[in-house]
Amino acid sequence: MFHVEHLEPCSALLKVHSDEMGIHLCPEQLEKFKLYFDHLRTWNESINLTSITDDRDIIIKHFVDSLAGLVPDEIAIGSKVIDVGTGAGFPGIPMKIARPDLRMVLVEPVQKKVSFLYSLIGHLRLTDVQVYYGTFQQFVRAFRGDELFSRVTTRALKSAVVLSDAREVLAEGGRAILYLGHSLVEPVGGWSIVKHHAYSLPDGIGERVISVVEKAKA
Repeated sequence: MFHVEHLEPCSALLKVHSDEMGIHLCPEQLEKFKLYFDHLRTWNESINLTSITDDRDIIIKHFVDSLAGLVPDEIAIGSKVIDVGTGAGFPGIPMKIARPDLRMVLVEPVQKKVSFLYSLIGHLRLTDVQVYYGTFQQFVRAFRGDELFSRVTTRALKSAVVLSDAREVLAEGGRAILYLGHSLVEPVGGWSIVKHHAYSLPDGIGERVISVVEKAKA
């Protein structure tokens, strides 16, 4: 067993707030987040990956907020997840670090961010993570996979943009995990609301809602 006081400040902050959500990160996972943090800071000096540059804000607004997507939805072991408009890897990479069993596809249309993602995946030695360079619409049109996805998630795009195409790549009973500023307004065509999860980011940073919606049966 290890203690928060033995961790460096950023790891300790992440540990405290992830524990509060019921997501318990082991030392190896915290080390991956530390490597992620450092890699993001280094790359962000030369290319614009994120406008959030304060150390504490990176931990809370990116890492903690991303992990919140694991709270309202019970994702089966080994599920195939697609993260749309992932940018610098949010929420897909934090979810993958916390849940190494997930098989993750990251969709991103900006080349410099795709380059960062490839570098990050190698740096963290992550397995079962793929990157698609293009828009979600392009991915859906090109999709030829034998196995449909269990979950689609996004923090960056409007829900309507994702939901309009996500049905094509989701398995029966598949769900979308949507990070929003407010609860998704019903009704949603072709989707049913499963749950709204409202939460507050630490230090009064802001209020968030994650809406989980399920693909309606054909």
